[in-house]
Amino acid sequence: MTATAVALLGPAALTACSSGSTPPSARKDGGTLRYGAAVEPDSWDPHAASTSVTGRLLRPVLESLVAIDDDGTVRPWLADSWKVSSDGLTYTFSLRSGVTFSDGTPFDAEAVKANFDHIVAPKTASKRAAGLLGPYRETEVIDARTVAVRLKAPHSSFLQAAGSTFLGFHSTAALRDHAADLGSGGKYVIGTGPFTFSSVTPGQQAVLRRRADYSWAPATTGLKGKAKLAEIVVLLLKEDAARVGAITSGQVDVAELIPANRLAGLRGRDGLDVTRKAIPGVPYTYYLNTTRAPFDDLRARQAVRHAIDFAGIVEGLFQGAYDRAWGPLTPSTPGYDDSTVKAWAYSRSKAEALLDDLGYTGRDGAGYRTRDGKRFTVEQPYVKTFVSAQNHTFDVGVQDALKQVGIEHKLVPLDSASSIKRTSTGDYDIFAFGWQGSDPSALGTLYSSKRQFADGGANGSRAHDDRLDGLLEQAEATTDAGRRLELYRAAQRRIVAQAYSFPAYVASMDVAHRDGVTGLRLDVEADTDFYGIEVA
Repeated sequence: MTATAVALLGPAALTACSSGSTPPSARKDGGTLRYGAAVEPDSWDPHAASTSVTGRLLRPVLESLVAIDDDGTVRPWLADSWKVSSDGLTYTFSLRSGVTFSDGTPFDAEAVKANFDHIVAPKTASKRAAGLLGPYRETEVIDARTVAVRLKAPHSSFLQAAGSTFLGFHSTAALRDHAADLGSGGKYVIGTGPFTFSSVTPGQQAVLRRRADYSWAPATTGLKGKAKLAEIVVLLLKEDAARVGAITSGQVDVAELIPANRLAGLRGRDGLDVTRKAIPGVPYTYYLNTTRAPFDDLRARQAVRHAIDFAGIVEGLFQGAYDRAWGPLTPSTPGYDDSTVKAWAYSRSKAEALLDDLGYTGRDGAGYRTRDGKRFTVEQPYVKTFVSAQNHTFDVGVQDALKQVGIEHKLVPLDSASSIKRTSTGDYDIFAFGWQGSDPSALGTLYSSKRQFADGGANGSRAHDDRLDGLLEQAEATTDAGRRLELYRAAQRRIVAQAYSFPAYVASMDVAHRDGVTGLRLDVEADTDFYGIEVA
């Protein structure tokens, strides 16, 4: 059953598609939380996934070496201490004792090695985790509780990255016997977390169940012992109307990514509240393929950027709930460079002049600009399953703005396999996505010439810029925190000056929850922390 069907059929359909979980009237022993998720993961294996929702939904199952506090401080978790070599190439972790995977196998140095080796294995085809792991060389098992992670080059963001779900740990037995099954989710996704992954129904729901013997939560939670909830049922409700309808009708207890135009109504509704936190990382951004025409020419990139009234689209769609974006990072991300604000302006006349300068002076019967009889056409492939409704609506707004200056902007829906093929080969003009994360090192993943899609990176603009590469490499190599952030600020200015991409809007994570839900908090990356939640 699709989210559309759920929205149309109403509460009865939603209850039916949640069969196998505890009905609201029979909740006990900590309760069952029904959680409405906005996007379905592209993979349930965070080592292979690209979507932020994968990390968010699997945090209760897969844990990390360290935890990141709200102020960005790195704290102990599965590692109780660590040392970094003077050259920045070796991180030696002392592992916490007594930690086990839910299948009973111990969490030890061999598990760290097996997981990090799995991330970089070509067969995994990692889309996000490999970038976080950086210039990985090897993991050496010193003894059962001591492990050394060795890098080929300094990677200053590694400790922060080590707190991500994307570098979380699968059971060594699961990696050995069921590596091919991890992406499908369910019982083979086995971690050390307070919940187990009980089952998944593709396109409909996932069920997590509490682990009774859990006792090693990080200090950042302020809690100890097993989780409060007995069960989490994640309902995959992609359409905004389905999530809003589910939270208002009581069919879910929590719903994420509430659309901006519904926030005011929910905030004023009895029995509901909304928790908000700015999303750090990279805003929803349009990347222009610089390796082929028309966007191999800076003038074409600038023309497109000038042609779009971002402020107008943001205000029209989000009614003041969000701000327009200006730079490659969101303002809540460390190292954000505020000098990018108003670095360019909406100007139809400038866009028209640049297009004339490029030679697109003709017009065809549909009103689109032509050069030598060929229409100015650009294609933006996308996978509907992984693009939120509000992002797709923004795409349509961009499409209309470009049409006003004579540019045909085609939105091309694809399945996941076809999209991966096109992006990895550079067969696109525009590609759009956001990137959630609390560290500016995401810029390396998104703009380094060494981090193309085919290389396991996400360089959507396919930039090959020696000056930008130098800034990004220096930022990763330095151990001076202040110098590191200044280098990332310089990188942002370079990206904006070259118009490699244009950001759309600065979103927040708006999570609606019913009054019976207590203990809900959003972590440093604005993700729901399920561990301390209770349902009355």
